[in-house]
Amino acid sequence: MSLQAYGLLKGKAVATKEERDNNRPHYHIHVKANEENYRISINIKSNDVLSELLFYTDENFEHGITSIITELPYGFYFSNRVSIDYIRGNMGFSRDDMKKIPHDKAGPNNDLNEKLNYYIDKAISSEDTDIYIYGSKWKTGNYCKPDRIFGFSPSMGMHDIHMNQGNIRKWKKDSGVWQDGCLFIHYKEIDKWIGIFLAFQSQSWDNDDCTGQANYKYKKKKR
Repeated sequence: MSLQAYGLLKGKAVATKEERDNNRPHYHIHVKANEENYRISINIKSNDVLSELLFYTDENFEHGITSIITELPYGFYFSNRVSIDYIRGNMGFSRDDMKKIPHDKAGPNNDLNEKLNYYIDKAISSEDTDIYIYGSKWKTGNYCKPDRIFGFSPSMGMHDIHMNQGNIRKWKKDSGVWQDGCLFIHYKEIDKWIGIFLAFQSQSWDNDDCTGQANYKYKKKKR
């Protein structure tokens, strides 16, 4: 079935919130796009036995898509023209380049909260920096109910900020091509791009080019 609300948000990062518990923790970013507020919720721990996410950062990201998205005004876009695919999109990395990182670990700069903080905090402190988020948009039906993390209303945001193909079990239905999530940070003054990519260890990278479904079946056993 694939994702139903996939797209791109361009805006300014203004705040963050870490979660370090083991109950489906996320890393949250408050992004403003003109007069709209968004909560970006990034998975930092899987419910699977293989709980650590795969993480890759390209600190000198170069890709043809940047020349397209940099011309867009702030806001959210449903558009296949600016979609991301880790496998088919010539993104400059493979699964082997990604590293397993825990969401919470004692010590400096060695868990996913800290890795994301490093880049997002720099984006917040720089007025001449834009952030781009690929994933699925969501919005609450209650206009007056404030966001549970950042307090703005109406509460809306994005999730699925990770690879969205080759999924297993109950997430299999969300698989598709050209709908992967990621983050880009653009330092406009020096025209430097940072690419941040995440995936679950359980996801297949050998997938059907039309459906995004894994080309093989996972055995139902505990790993």
